[in-house]
Formats: sequence, C-alpha cells, structure tokens
Amino acid sequence: MRARIASIENLIAQDPGHRNILPLIQRDHLRLAAMSLLGAKRVLITSGFPILKARAGETDGPPGALAIGQALKRLGIQVAYITDRHHEHLFKAVGAEPLIQLRPGLLQNYGFSHLVAVERPGRARDGCYYNMRGEQITSLVEPLDQLFLEAELSSILTIGIGDGGNEVGMGRVFRGVARAIENGAKIASTVPTDYVVVSGVSNWGAYGLVGALSVLCGQDLLPSGGEILDSVRRLVQAGAVDGLSGKPEPTVDGLALEHTLELVEEIRCQLRPAPLSRVRGLEVGVVGAGRSGVAASRLLQSRGARVRISEQRFVEVPQDLKHLPWELGRHSLEFMEGVELVVRSPGVDPRIPLLKGLRQRGVSVVSELEAAYQLGEPKVVAVTGSIGKRSTVELLGSMMAECERPIAVGGNKGRPLSELLLEDPKKWMALAVSSFQMESIVRFRPRVAAILNIRPLHLDRHLDTTETVRIKSRIFMNQGAEDLLILNYDDPRLRPLAEKHWGETLWISSREPVDRGAWIQGKTVFLAPEGDVVERIAFEPRLPQENLMTAILSAWALGISPSRLRTALEEQEIAGV
Repeated sequence: MRARIASIENLIAQDPGHRNILPLIQRDHLRLAAMSLLGAKRVLITSGFPILKARAGETDGPPGALAIGQALKRLGIQVAYITDRHHEHLFKAVGAEPLIQLRPGLLQNYGFSHLVAVERPGRARDGCYYNMRGEQITSLVEPLDQLFLEAELSSILTIGIGDGGNEVGMGRVFRGVARAIENGAKIASTVPTDYVVVSGVSNWGAYGLVGALSVLCGQDLLPSGGEILDSVRRLVQAGAVDGLSGKPEPTVDGLALEHTLELVEEIRCQLRPAPLSRVRGLEVGVVGAGRSGVAASRLLQSRGARVRISEQRFVEVPQDLKHLPWELGRHSLEFMEGVELVVRSPGVDPRIPLLKGLRQRGVSVVSELEAAYQLGEPKVVAVTGSIGKRSTVELLGSMMAECERPIAVGGNKGRPLSELLLEDPKKWMALAVSSFQMESIVRFRPRVAAILNIRPLHLDRHLDTTETVRIKSRIFMNQGAEDLLILNYDDPRLRPLAEKHWGETLWISSREPVDRGAWIQGKTVFLAPEGDVVERIAFEPRLPQENLMTAILSAWALGISPSRLRTALEEQEIAGV
C-alpha cells in the first residue's frame, strides 16, 4: 500500500505551472493524511480562492473539496463544508452541502475531528492575504484560516492542500516557500496544518488524497470523469473563473480538463496493483518488442504467464517466442482484449492511444523494470541521470569484479532486468535506469540509488527539467531507512531531494568538500562516507568525475573497504597513483 500511495504522491507533484513546488513536498504526508481521515468522526472541509481581476472564485479548489467530501461520506464519515460569502453560491452549485456558517465556538459545538482545506488562502506574515503575483486580496477573503490556528490548540487534526505556497497548510513549509517560490517571501502562508499535500494543481492534491483513501480502504472512491467535468461546468455556470486567465471557462489553472482526467486515471491505476503475485495463467500483454520487451516476455513465460506481444514495427520474431500471439505493424485494443496486465517497453510512450485505452478499461500498465522487479525482487544498485548512468554501472561492475565480488550489470540500453533475472536472480545487480523506465514503476526499490545529474534532454517527453527531476526522484520513492541515496551536491535542483529520503544520503561534488560522501580536489577523490576522510584515490582526468565518485560510493555501500577500492582502481589502471 505504501508504494502505491508514494506513486500517487509523485504523480500529483507534476508542476505544469512551473512554480517549483518539488522542494515543498513532504514525503508520506499524503498517506498519513489519508490514514488520519479513516479514523475521522466528523470532517469540516473548506475551499474558495478569489481571483482579483475577476472578483470571482476559481475553478481550482471546490471540485477537489467536493471529491473529498463525497469519498468520506461513502465511508460513513459525517462531512460539512464551510466557505465565505464570495464562494457560497459556487459550493451550492456543485452540491457541496451541508454548508455551515462561521460563528464563535463552531469547532467545539459541532464536534469536528478533522479540518481540511483545499486551495484556501492562508495569511502571510503581515496578516494579509496574497495571490501568486504578490497582489493583496485581503478584502475578498474572510479569515477561515483562523479555524486552523484554533485547531492547533485542540485535538482536531488538520490537512492543507495547495499548489503555490499561499494556502492554508503551507505554513508547514514556510521557509521552503520563501526560498523556492516566486514572491514567496511576501506571499508565504504562515498557517500550518498537521499534514500538507502539495500538488501542481490543488484539485489534483484532493484527488490524490481520495486515491490514497481508496488504496487504504480497498475501494475506488475517486470521482468519474463525467463527475469531474460536471462539477467544473457547474462552477463556471455559477460564475467561477479559471484562476490563471480570469475567464469564465471550464479549465483549471490554464489547463484543459483532459489533463485532470488523465491524471485521475493514472491515480486510479495505482488502486489496481499489478497482479504478479498470481502470475501463472495471467493474461499479459507486452507492448514493444525491443530487447526489454522480448526479455520481459521470456521471463513472464517462464513463470507461467500467458503472453501476447504487440510491436508497431515489422520485426523478426525470435524463434523461441514464435508460438506466442504477435501483432506487428500496429498497436490495437482488439489484440489486447482480455489482458489483465500490460508490460510497457521503455521506448513506448505511455501516452499512446493503446495504453490510454487500456488504463481506461482498468488494466494496469507497468514498465518492464517494474514487472521484472516484482517477479524477482532482486538486490539492486540503480543509477539514473541525464548522462553517464550506463558508464557508471559498467565502472561499478568492473570494480566489483576486480574485488572478486562480481555483480550483474544492465539496464537502459543494456541488458534488461528481466534478462538478468533469467540468468541469475540471486546476484546483486547494477542497473542504469532511465526516466522512461521510471514513469511506470510502483514497487521498484533499489538498495542503493543514485541521481548523477539533470540536463535539458527528452523535453519532447518531459515538460521541462523540473519534471525530469520529479520523475527521476521516483528512483528512491520506495526506499526505507536502511537504504542509501547518492545525490550530486553540485546541482541545486537535487539538494532538496535529500529531505524526502528516509535513509542515509551521501553526496558527490566536483567543486567542494561534502559532509558525507565523496569529492574531488585536483586529481584526487576524497572518500568520506561517514564524515571523516578514510581514503584518497588519485584518478586520470579523462574519467567522468560524477561517474567515478558514484561508482566508488556504491562499491563502498556493497561492503568493499576503502583500501581495497583504491587497490582495485590501481590494478585496472583507472587511477594514476
């Protein structure tokens, strides 16, 4: 369950507004917020953010508040809503009732156990309320955030959902907002909540919370696409506007509703874990017949799955797989009729019509990496980054072989995990992992994970480098306290990720010493994984520095002593001592 909710938490962190929200995300708050709601008796939900230039409420917030309320009601939990006079008609338009009024003693008199805010203004340090542009909107805001401040003095649990830093709940990450968000020092909310859910659009955070509730209780509580469309259209008919354009149109923060519907379907897919615990007899479709797809087909077949393969190109069918059903030259839903699981090759875009159609039918779609991991749960060192990941794992493999501790090496543009598992499932495996592979993982958990660097690559697939960071951060989303993460300190976009990791984080730097990890001065690597320098290793300048430091730290994590590492590098004539 934790893995599926972690995946949802990452999905809703997509940042279409380029606000730099990733540093604000509090790992596991989504799950903890959902768990707290399962024990709720009566919940008060608020929303409503005024748009200054239109002097009207926006389409982001009320639909999410409604979705949470409806989900809780289905679980038998009492729900009420509260907003201000500027938004009452919008709540009534979407059927968010009962709607109660702000009055003294409200929290105590009604016996609320939880307060939830979705896209609701929170006061800044000066006591005023601001929009993302830094414009004051105090005259349009009634101080409902006072309820959350009062709740701090009682046993009432509070949850805040926001997307920009100026909402109720963001007081929990006040300093982060001030540093990371444009105008953050001015607009940052000072109103904290017990749990804060940060998302690219606040409605998405609400749907993510409903998704987490669904995972925990074992039933789909998410609104249908039709219900989402209907709620936004009703809001617009009642006078709501898009928060970005200020126009009365059925969009949310400048995004067509198709974006929200696709995201909700992705969340819904996390409610259906890949059924690989019963792989024998399972109907599995493999999409893409490159090396990864072929290897996955062989692994699945060896475990008793009933496999069919779809490939858009006309390719030669491997002799040992000719007895399986094949579709060449196209991808069709008809060919995939009846499959219970789809395994996607990394080169296949998850947005193609076939995969969208399968997800809409309730079929789980996972990457080859995820399917292989679930089938074998091997011990893995996983390295990602825009450049250098493959050469890093190859270097690690040669170092481990020199130390007489051979490991299997593969991954992106190399030997797929499925292939390695067929050969020797008990070996440690070093994998180069691409962002394409991580788009569709759920449970993949490397014991050692590393992110080398971020470059503006694959922008046809990923929106920008911020989106690339979000996807690559999935490499450690399932790691626990005993697992290790290696990050490049020289890239400021990667530094905040350490706060989202439960285990130990080691750093690499080509510019300056780090507290724990490895750094380079001149032609020497200083190795200090536990704080003090334990070894100095000279190296040839031709070696990529990020790769070398990451390989050294990974080998140390696998139990190779610093002195043995130094000797191994010398013996390979990699180091020049």
